[in-house]
Amino acid sequence: MRIGIVHRLNVADVHVMSGTPYFMAKALQNHVGEIVHLGPDGSLLTRAIERTGGGLNRVGKTIFSRCISPDHHRILSWRLARTFNPRVAQLACDVIFAPFASIEIYYLSTDTPIIYLSDLTWANMVNYYQNVSSMFVFAKAEGECIEAAAIGKASALIYPSKWVAGTAIEHYKADAQKVYCIPFGANFEKTDIPSRESALQHALLGGVILLWVGVDWHRKGGVVAWECLIELLSRGLDAKMVVCGCVPPERYHHPKIEIIPFLSKRDPAQRHRLSQLFLDANFFIFPTLADASPIVLCEASAHGLPSLVRDTGGVAGAVMDGENGYLLPPDATGKQYAEKILDLVQDHGAYDKLVLSSRMAYEEKLNWDAWGRAVRPIFERVVEDSSNRRAV
Repeated sequence: MRIGIVHRLNVADVHVMSGTPYFMAKALQNHVGEIVHLGPDGSLLTRAIERTGGGLNRVGKTIFSRCISPDHHRILSWRLARTFNPRVAQLACDVIFAPFASIEIYYLSTDTPIIYLSDLTWANMVNYYQNVSSMFVFAKAEGECIEAAAIGKASALIYPSKWVAGTAIEHYKADAQKVYCIPFGANFEKTDIPSRESALQHALLGGVILLWVGVDWHRKGGVVAWECLIELLSRGLDAKMVVCGCVPPERYHHPKIEIIPFLSKRDPAQRHRLSQLFLDANFFIFPTLADASPIVLCEASAHGLPSLVRDTGGVAGAVMDGENGYLLPPDATGKQYAEKILDLVQDHGAYDKLVLSSRMAYEEKLNWDAWGRAVRPIFERVVEDSSNRRAV
């Protein structure tokens, strides 16, 4: 099977889009068929359209307090079709895989079947993420049109959570038989994943280390995580929190908080240090306000680290309540997170089981090999159905 991957960015680069399309492509190569990257589109005209969209978005925010989506509109879709239509025709693939690529396939003209993957639909995104909560009416309508067309054009739809899959079926009226829900994996190379023995070394030995990772302190729930730490300390528990990825506002600094502003996965030493943070912690605390498919939750499970997360968006696609962590209500306070931790501190046996089942969740479901094996029959069915239609 020959799989053409359509995306305007260079998704063959592990550093693009946090590496998610790169690891998908690798899984497809290992478990499904030969992959062919049809992108990127780095042409001057495409980049000019993207820059113009960004400029118009800034003007709209400044003058009207309204935004557009600078990379989600018909003009860019039209331009991308001019790039990808001839490439698709020339390379003769059996199936097109379009990860996070609704605009790439909106104007795509081909008889080759398309498998569209995303971690959220336009309807999921608008008014959920704060940065797209005040859009121009025409921009909302255009994004909706593009999403509906991509869903309608695809022969199969792959999503990582029931939250998104349900929206595709209920809001966009997608055929439920072509919608699949398959969780993503951890974006670490296999050589960087700790052994099971190392991952099961977490223990509650009189103190607790919380780990919070993110670049947006407020959206990723840093304030609630801080409140949890303060509550644990007030209850007499020897607790500390490691914050990695940003510098919180001064008011949230504390002697029991270690701040690591940034670690790059591009650098082997920093990548190793990040992995060690997961291994040294007792809980990954992630009260995110809005998220579609936080890969960091899969990475926590790879390290045997239980996650405590806000049940919002697509988070439940990566955290199974009671298996590799706990889903807390959207309105849960730092005190409630602390109480869940204290329950486990008082029951070391339950915590040890949670560490084991967290690692097992990674080994069985939250890795890219498992994803590749799960999507293989989908690709095979789509290709077979397409061949049967052409033979008639």
